[in-house]
Amino acid sequence: MHNRLQYTSDSKPAFHETLRLAPSTGDRTACQPGNVATPMKTVFFRDGILLRSILVTILAFCLVGVLTVAYTMQSARAQAEAASRERVEQLLDTVQRTLQVAGFVKDRELAREVAEGLLSNPVVLRVTISENGNLLVDLVRQGLLLSGERQAGDMVRAIHSPFVDGEIIGEIRLTPDPDVIEHHIRDEIIDRTWQLVWQLALISGVMVVTLLAFVIHPISTISRELHQMNPTAGDRLKIPPGHAKTEIGRLVTDVNALAADLVRTLDEEHALRLQQELDEQKYHAIFDNAESGIFLIGRNGRVASWNPALARLLGIARADEFAGELILLDLPWSEPTAIAMLIEKVFVTGESAKRDLMLQRPDRTHFWLNIMLTPVGGDLLQGVAHDVSALKEAEAEAKRQAMTDPLTGLANRASLEHLLGARIRQHHQQTNPSFTLLHVDLDNFRQITEGIGVPAGDAILRMVAARLGAQVKGNDTLARLSGDIFAIVLQNLSNDETIGKVVDRLMLSLRQPYLLEGSPIQLTASIGITLFPHDATDAPSLLRNAELACDKAKNAGGNQSAFFAPNLAEAAEQRRHLENDLRQAVDRGQFELYCQPIADLSSRRVTGAEGLIRWRHPERGLVPPDRFIPIAEQTGLINEIGLWVIETACRQLAGWRAAGISCYLSVNVSGRQIPGGLPPAAIAEAMQRHGVSPDSLVLEITEGVLLNNIGEAQAWLQAIKQLGLRVYLDDFGTGYSSLSYLKRFPLDTLKIDRSFIQDMQPGNSECSLVEAIVAMARSLGLKVVAEGVETTEQLGMLARMGCHHAQGYLLARPLPPAEFPEALREIDCRLTQT
Repeated sequence: MHNRLQYTSDSKPAFHETLRLAPSTGDRTACQPGNVATPMKTVFFRDGILLRSILVTILAFCLVGVLTVAYTMQSARAQAEAASRERVEQLLDTVQRTLQVAGFVKDRELAREVAEGLLSNPVVLRVTISENGNLLVDLVRQGLLLSGERQAGDMVRAIHSPFVDGEIIGEIRLTPDPDVIEHHIRDEIIDRTWQLVWQLALISGVMVVTLLAFVIHPISTISRELHQMNPTAGDRLKIPPGHAKTEIGRLVTDVNALAADLVRTLDEEHALRLQQELDEQKYHAIFDNAESGIFLIGRNGRVASWNPALARLLGIARADEFAGELILLDLPWSEPTAIAMLIEKVFVTGESAKRDLMLQRPDRTHFWLNIMLTPVGGDLLQGVAHDVSALKEAEAEAKRQAMTDPLTGLANRASLEHLLGARIRQHHQQTNPSFTLLHVDLDNFRQITEGIGVPAGDAILRMVAARLGAQVKGNDTLARLSGDIFAIVLQNLSNDETIGKVVDRLMLSLRQPYLLEGSPIQLTASIGITLFPHDATDAPSLLRNAELACDKAKNAGGNQSAFFAPNLAEAAEQRRHLENDLRQAVDRGQFELYCQPIADLSSRRVTGAEGLIRWRHPERGLVPPDRFIPIAEQTGLINEIGLWVIETACRQLAGWRAAGISCYLSVNVSGRQIPGGLPPAAIAEAMQRHGVSPDSLVLEITEGVLLNNIGEAQAWLQAIKQLGLRVYLDDFGTGYSSLSYLKRFPLDTLKIDRSFIQDMQPGNSECSLVEAIVAMARSLGLKVVAEGVETTEQLGMLARMGCHHAQGYLLARPLPPAEFPEALREIDCRLTQT
């Protein structure tokens, strides 16, 4: 290939020598530089334009002369004949009167004299005069003998009477002498011919001189300069003087432009040849030094050429050292037909194609090659081969990581879903029996992690994975779905009793203490159970059913298992519809804020109320909060609902103030609203907008708010207290009821849960417990509100214990805002009578 593209700097002048132009395209040798010295005279006389122009001009003038002479002779003859006739007519005019007299008197002598006078003219050959058919005289020039016949050229004129106008009395006939006339014609023709010849010769000479001076000489000069011109050295033709705007000047300009174009074209060709040589050198450098294997291959799989990189990849000799033929199809591919199919595909489609193929090295190890084939014409393909073994290993590792839980090393959700799909397909192919899916959820693991820290929680999860793995068989599958949720696929197991034993064994193993740094930690788990294909026949439904069954077990208190039942799916579907409706409830104004009165036991009057949200569904009717608040907390809608409650409560307080009702209104705050869902700034803005004083709005929180994130809860409560608002701790006694929380957080009032008040009897434990809570709150400077008061006995015991406030059905059920003022007066009246 190098030999075909060899090019040296000496070749440029050789190309440019071809620009030395010859005067005639027929003489190719004149183009060569060695012929420039040919004598110009030889060229001038042999091939010059001057000789040719003179010859052509002479020939043209000869032809024109012959045609002109012929025309002149014809014209001269006609003119001479006409002149002779005219002279005879003039002779007749001179003797007209004499003839009239001679004819009238029939005087032969007079007629004879007239005839002799006419014959004296050399043109007249014969005269005949007659009078009314009578011959008067018939004379012929002396010495001539004429026949009696009349000649075609005779001239006849009538003789008129001298006295009577229009009367013809005779005629005269003249016969011209043809020899005399012919002699006159010949003399005329000779004179005119010589005159024409001199004129044509003079004109021809002038034209030849003019052509020589203004055309031949400039062109000859241009031709001479053109032979001596070297366009590559910048030589150009000069425009002859006086020809700047003539065709010769434009011709010189065009020749110079053509020479410039040719020089530029040759320069470009020279540059292209140099570039082609450089490109070929670069290609060979790339071809020889490329890290990728490059080769040319035919349809039959024979490799025509290859670079050293391909030789290294395949473990063969270099192309210039290889003995025999390299057939790509004969290499030890893991899929021998794949490379043949790839080659055929490129030839058929005419488009590039690539594929990853596994090949075995001589040392029996395997590696991956990415082979890309591109058609290059000539029934050949260009191939590029890359070693992608590392990439394949990385992809496999990434796939393993994508399908594996990094903490426990178990299968993750994606891996489990893939496994379930494979098991289901095998079942449909009658190659795999039924199986059981367990959904294992650790109870209260989040609270434990918050207490012991995330690293310790991860350690527990690894121990849980180890315990679960020890309890399942080798053909079973254990996976971690998320934080504290695991899944187990029990293969070939569908009997409820046997499943129950396996589940009991798993729960017993999980209940064993977990030792962390010598401290034991107790854990329990809730397990949901679903059967394939009894409960579902696809992976998503099985996972959902197991989760629903687990939720059932957790809602029942945890530390137990539950089988999936169809009603669980129905309840979940209803919950989903309820969630969809809940998203539209705020925008459609379907929420209402009911008010349940709170009485001051010392003054025996209603001093406040608790705002309780209700959802008036257009189809379901009045939906209680315990049905939709958990859904709102899980979906994040609780933040939007909480802002609506604050806005509505402030509007209600403003209405009460305008009506002269001096009661405070407390509203519940969910732990999901703290801190970002219900920012103190939003509460302050609502209060300012409606002109509500801080002492008329109360916020109620639960112990769960304090447990979620102590730092965030403290900061949020401090901001609320800075606004001047009071904070109630709701449902006190149902949670941890830690005294440290009461001391740490800025609380104003405790609300005793209704479960203590409903079972309170004089002297029983609930009564003692309530009395102790009231005493403790007083000692801490906190007030107490007893919830769930339904009898006058309960109200009396609370008053005697020193409880500050009471709330319950004894006073009133939650009321619509419009009914609250009337109920307020009725309740105050009843309280004063008890």
